[in-house]
Amino acid sequence: MPKDNSCCGGQPSLPSLPLRILAATATAWLGLASAHGWGGEHNRITTAAVEALPPDDRAVIAPEAAALARVYCEFPDLNWPCYGEWGGGNADPRLPRLPDTRREWDISFYCGWDPILQRGKSYPHRPPESLEAVARHFGKTVDALQAGRLADAARFAGVMFHYIQDSGSFPHVQPIHRAFHTKNLDAICTGGYAPRLLGQTQTEATAALTARVRGLVDWTERRLAPLLADAGLPLDEVKRLCSKELVPAVVTRAVAKLRAEKPTDYEAAALDCANECVRVCADALHGALALAPTPAAAKPNVAKVNLVFNPSLETGDDDRAPEGWCVGWLDLNDRAGRAEWYRAGTHWDKPVKTGKRSAMILWSPQKGLEWRQTWRRAVPVKAGETYHGAVWVKTRAATGATWFALQFCDTAYQPVGNAHSEVVKADNDWRKLSLEATVPLNARWLRAVLHTEANNGVVWFDDVEIVRTVSSK
Repeated sequence: MPKDNSCCGGQPSLPSLPLRILAATATAWLGLASAHGWGGEHNRITTAAVEALPPDDRAVIAPEAAALARVYCEFPDLNWPCYGEWGGGNADPRLPRLPDTRREWDISFYCGWDPILQRGKSYPHRPPESLEAVARHFGKTVDALQAGRLADAARFAGVMFHYIQDSGSFPHVQPIHRAFHTKNLDAICTGGYAPRLLGQTQTEATAALTARVRGLVDWTERRLAPLLADAGLPLDEVKRLCSKELVPAVVTRAVAKLRAEKPTDYEAAALDCANECVRVCADALHGALALAPTPAAAKPNVAKVNLVFNPSLETGDDDRAPEGWCVGWLDLNDRAGRAEWYRAGTHWDKPVKTGKRSAMILWSPQKGLEWRQTWRRAVPVKAGETYHGAVWVKTRAATGATWFALQFCDTAYQPVGNAHSEVVKADNDWRKLSLEATVPLNARWLRAVLHTEANNGVVWFDDVEIVRTVSSK
C-alpha cells in the first residue's frame, strides 16, 4: 500500500464519555505510557477507520461509533486487575484509587480473558499471537452482528482494532513500540481509501484478514528498516536482539539516535504506519458488516417484566462483585469506604431480603459510593417510554443519605437524565424505594444506581426492579 501523508482534516467532535471513564483511561496511560505504543493514536485510528466506511456501514455503526473510538478500542489495555483498586493499583499511598473501568464495561468478557480469575485466553499484543486475537474477535464481531447485538459487536470490534493497531506499531521491538508516536493526530486518515471486502463467508474473511494483518506487520517493517539502517542497526539485527531481551540497550540507543537526528523522518514513518492501520481496520469492520444483515429496528422492551439482570444479586463468581454489577467510586481519594457483595452468614442477623446475597456499602464518603449496573447489562430504551424502578433498602447506624436512581444515557454513554427515589436517612428495616420516570430525548440506555453518601453507617440493597409501564408513541 503506498504511503499517504495527506491530512484528512480535523477530527470530528464526538460526544464525551462520563468523566469517570475518561479519568480511568487517562490514569491508565499516565501510568502505562512507557510500556505501550499507540496512545491517542488508538482513538484517532479508530475514528478514521469508521469515517472511511461506506455510508450504509457508517449508518449501522453510528449508535456505537463514539464509544468505539473513545473506549472500546482501548479495552485490551484496560483489562487489568488494578482497576477498582486504591493506590494506582499498586498500593502506593500517594496515588488515588483507579475507577472500576474493567468491571463497568465487562472488559474481561469482551477480551476473553479474566486477569483476576485467570480464565479464558490472554493474547500478547504482538505477532503471531495478535493475529490470532484479531481472527478470534473478528468472528465474535460477525456473530454479534448476525444476532442483532450491535453494542456487543462494536465492543468486540474495539478489541479487534486494538490488536490490529498494536501489530502495526512494532510490539516485537519494544524500544520502537514505546516511542512510536505522531504529534499530529489529525493527520491520521485513509487518504480517500475505499475499504475492500474480505470474503463471501466468515471463513474466507477471517483468513483474508489474518493475511492482511500479517501484511501490515511486513509493511511497517519495510517502512522503518531504511531509517534503522541509517542509525547503524539493521532491522534483522534489531529483531534478533529483541528476541533475546525485552529492551536491549543497544537498540534503545539506536532508536534514540534516530529520533534525535531524524525526528521528521521518524515521525513520518510512525504516521504512515498509523495510516496503514486505519486501512486494515476499515477493511476489518467493512468485512464484518458485509457478513451480517441490515439490523432490524429494535423492538420495545416487554412490558410488566423485570428487565434487571441478576436483580437479587445472587449470581456471580469469585471476582468480588455480583454478575452485571460494579462499584462506582465517586471519591477516588477515599480509603475508608467499602462496597461488598454481602453473603449471609450463619448468625441470626442476615441482612438480605431474598436469597443469600445483597449489595452492601459501608462508610461511604461525602461524595458518595454506589453500586451500578454494568454497561453490558444496561437496558436499551426509547424516548417517551415510562419505567417503574424499585429496590429494597436496609440501613444501620446511618448518618448520610441513601437513594435509588434510574440513570438515562445517550449513545456515547453520557448521562442525559437522572431520576431518583425519596431519600432514606437514619436507621430503617427493609424498606422499598420506588419511582416512575419517562425516558428523555436522546436517551438510549437505562441502568439502576444504588447510591449512598456521607454515611458513617451501613446500607444493604436487594431485589432491584426496572419495569416498562408505557410504550413510546
